Amino acid sequence: MGNVLSLAIVAVAIFAAYALKKFYDRPYIVNFALAAMLLLIVVRTVMLQPITGLGYAAIIICTVAGIFQIVLGIKSYKSAQQVQA
Repeated sequence: MGNVLSLAIVAVAIFAAYALKKFYDRPYIVNFALAAMLLLIVVRTVMLQPITGLGYAAIIICTVAGIFQIVLGIKSYKSAQQVQA
């Protein structure tokens, strides 16, 4: 399971890098990709045994950053919909 999550993290990171270049006019795609990557990192870190202080710090920071990316993605999506209307 750990290897699958690690591969998923790498795949989402590659997609986020690709989306940054390809979907420049739709930043919400990049925001959601980064949020997914951060939340996958949190899940992967939770699976580590034992979790050290650095692991807990990574969990907290990635969770907060993931939430910010989701909020930014929603705001970007809503503003993109208003521009089209």
